[in-house]
Amino acid sequence: MDFSLNEEQRSLQETVKKFAKNELTEIAKKVELEDKAVDKSVLKKFSDLGILGVNLPKKYGGGGMSHLEAVLVLEEVAKISIAIAFPIFESSFGPALAISNFASEELRNHVLPKICSGEIVVAVSMSEPQAGSALTDLTTNARIEKDHIVINGQKRWCSGAGHADGYVVYCRLSDEPGSKGIGAVYIEKETNGFTFGKREHHMGFRGVHSADMYFDNVRISKSNIIV
Repeated sequence: MDFSLNEEQRSLQETVKKFAKNELTEIAKKVELEDKAVDKSVLKKFSDLGILGVNLPKKYGGGGMSHLEAVLVLEEVAKISIAIAFPIFESSFGPALAISNFASEELRNHVLPKICSGEIVVAVSMSEPQAGSALTDLTTNARIEKDHIVINGQKRWCSGAGHADGYVVYCRLSDEPGSKGIGAVYIEKETNGFTFGKREHHMGFRGVHSADMYFDNVRISKSNIIV
């Protein structure tokens, strides 16, 4: 079995490598020095180059390529800066893939084109203070009330918390034990009752915000259920 890259993959890799070296090196130094998240103007550059949502369907503004191409892009940018690569990761994996693979067509059309254009950054939230990253032990709950969902609980160690524009939040959608009761919903940053704790700082993660997230009777449309 041949695991070598084909010509198109090598070309993509080289293009991103040159772009990262020429366009992102000074930005990376600034991010490292100031410990601030990547500016939206950088996301516009990513979008213009076509490296946001590399593996998302073209009908949502993605590149329509494979996960391998997405990893090749991510790798070259991450060599320059983890913080600068973070929005690329979130646009091709984690929250973006969850929405692309499982959400309703309405939610896909609402969120994915904005991710691919660089208009928004979406983060994923799983961990909790008492559960860690054991998803079967989550206690944050989403109660369905007719056409709405009401979320209550607390999340921790969410990379992008307080900076990202939207969040894929894993929570308990039913009283079924273990994994059967776990699902995910999409919540926009400015939703009433959704707040953030003090920013935390983690080793090697300068420029990537992290904080606790609090949900106090957060009410969103039932159509925001992803899975």
